Amino acid sequence: MTEWLIDTLVMTGALMALVLLLRRPVARCFGAQAAYALWLLPALRFVMPPLALPAALAPTRWLAGVEVGVAQTSARAGEASATLPAAPEAAGLVLAAEPAPYPGPVPAEPEAWMQIPWTSALLLLWLAGALAFLVWRTWNYQMMRRQVLADARAVATAGRVRIVESPLVAAPLAFGVFDKVVALPFGFLASADSETSDFAIAHELEHHAGGDLIAIMALQPLFALHWFNPLAWASWRALRGDQEAACDARVMAGRDRAERARYGQLIASFAGHAPLALVAPMAGGLGGGKPIIQRLRALNQAETGPWRKLAARSLFALAIVAVPMTATVSYAARGQDDVSAATDLDVPQPLTPPTPPSVPGGVAAPLPPEAPAAPEAPARVGDIPPAPPAPPTPPAVADEVAASADRAVRRAERQARRAGMTEVEIEAMVAKALAQAPKVEEFVSKDGKVKTLRIVHPAQDGVGETRREMVIDTRCPADTQGRSQARGQSKDGEHVVICAGPPQHIAQIVLSALEGARHEIAAQAGHDAASRAAALAEIERELAEARAQVERDLRGDEI
Repeated sequence: MTEWLIDTLVMTGALMALVLLLRRPVARCFGAQAAYALWLLPALRFVMPPLALPAALAPTRWLAGVEVGVAQTSARAGEASATLPAAPEAAGLVLAAEPAPYPGPVPAEPEAWMQIPWTSALLLLWLAGALAFLVWRTWNYQMMRRQVLADARAVATAGRVRIVESPLVAAPLAFGVFDKVVALPFGFLASADSETSDFAIAHELEHHAGGDLIAIMALQPLFALHWFNPLAWASWRALRGDQEAACDARVMAGRDRAERARYGQLIASFAGHAPLALVAPMAGGLGGGKPIIQRLRALNQAETGPWRKLAARSLFALAIVAVPMTATVSYAARGQDDVSAATDLDVPQPLTPPTPPSVPGGVAAPLPPEAPAAPEAPARVGDIPPAPPAPPTPPAVADEVAASADRAVRRAERQARRAGMTEVEIEAMVAKALAQAPKVEEFVSKDGKVKTLRIVHPAQDGVGETRREMVIDTRCPADTQGRSQARGQSKDGEHVVICAGPPQHIAQIVLSALEGARHEIAAQAGHDAASRAAALAEIERELAEARAQVERDLRGDEI
C-alpha cells in the first residue's frame, strides 16, 4: 500500500507537470475543450490499481556477471525461509567454544530521536494532511451552500436545476451534484438585459450539463494527496481556468463574432470576484490578468475543424493507452521448487558434540547415548534396502464363504430337529439352503500374476443375482497412488482390484541417494582429481542402472 501511494504521488505529480506544459499549445491547436480533457490523465493514474505480473516477466540486471532479479515481490518468502537449515543450537547441538568478546569499546546506544520510525511518522503526517484537506474543502462547501440558500428566492427552474437569486452572491455560479442550483446576484434578472442574463444562465446550466461539478468533486482526493505540493495548487488553478474556457466554448458553439464579443464583455465584468471552492462561478479561473486574457483569446479563436478534432481524439486515445505504463508493478513469487533446490545444495553437516568433561575424582562422566545410525545409501542398484511391509494379503475368500455356508446349514439342521421335523423335511430344507448359498469361483492367469475370486449370490426374495469380484494383481506396485485399490460398481455387483506388487518407490530412493552421493563427492575439494573422477564415474554408472530400473518399473506399471 505504501509503495502504491508513493508511486501514485510521483506519477500524478509528473502528469500534472506535463499537462501544465502542454495545455496552452493544445488549446491553440485543438481548442479549449481538448486542453480541459488533458486533466483526465492524472485522474486516471490516481484511480489505477497496482498491476501484478508473472515472475517470468520481471526485469533483470547484471551485477559482476551475475544475473539478479529486480523488483520481485514474493508472497512465499516465509515459506522459503522455513526450508533453510536450522542453526546448530536449534538442533540440540553445542558448539565447542563460545566466541571471544569484542575487545574494543562498547558502542554507545543511539539517541532517542534516532530511534523514531521517521518513515512511518512522515506517512501518517501525509495521510493526516490529506484527510484534513478533504474535511476542510467539504466543510467550506457546505457552509457556502447553506449561506447562499438561506436568504435566496427561487426565480425559475430549468429541468432539474433550480435558479435562485441570493444577496450573498456577487457573480452567477453553479453548485450541487444531486440538488443542482444556479445562483444569481440579487436583482440580476431585473437589472441585466435579456441577452446578458441568457448568456449567464446558459453558462451555469452548461456547467451542470457538462458534468463540471461532478469533475470538481471527483478530483478532490487527487489534490488532497498533493496537499503540500505547490505544483498541485498551480494545477488546480489551471484546471479551473481550462474548465471555464471549455464551458465558454460549448456555450458559444455556432455563435457569430458579435455574440462572442458581448459574451466576452459579460465574463470580463465579473473578473474581480474571488472564486469559491467546489463550485463553478462565472468568474472562476480569473484570478489575475493572464487567465482572463487567455479565456478571451479562446473566444476569438475559430472553431476547430473536423480534421483537427479527429487528430485531437486520436492523440488523446494514445495518451490514455500510455497511462497504464506508469502503474505500480509487482511480480509474483518464483516457484517454491527453485527455492528448495537452491537451499538443499548447501545443507550443513551436523557438528560433532564435544567430549564431556571429567567429573572430580578422575572418573569420566558417562557419555551421552549415541544416536541411532542412519541407514547407509545403497552403493548399487542391486543392493535395494528392505522393502516396507507389504499390504495384508486378502483372506481366503473361498474358504471363508464355504465355512460360513457350512455353519449356516448345521445351525438350520439343529433348529429343524428341535422343531420336530422329519429327516425328509430336513434334507429338503438343507437342499434349498444349499441352492441359495453363494457360489465361489477362482481364476488364475497363465503367468500366475493375476488371481480373480468371484462370489455369486443366487436370486432370492425378489433380488436378482449379484456378483462380487476381487482381483489380486501383482503386476502393479502396492504403493502406486490411486491403484492400490480400485473399485467399480455395476448393475450386477461390485468389482475390486488390489495392487499387491513390490513397492515402486524403492528404486526412486536408490536414485535419490546416488544423486546425493554424486553431489557430495563433486563438492569435496580435499581429494585428488583422479580419485574424485574415478568415484564420480562409478556413481554415474550406478545412476544409469538406477534410472533403467525406474523405467522398467514404470513400464510394468503400464501393463
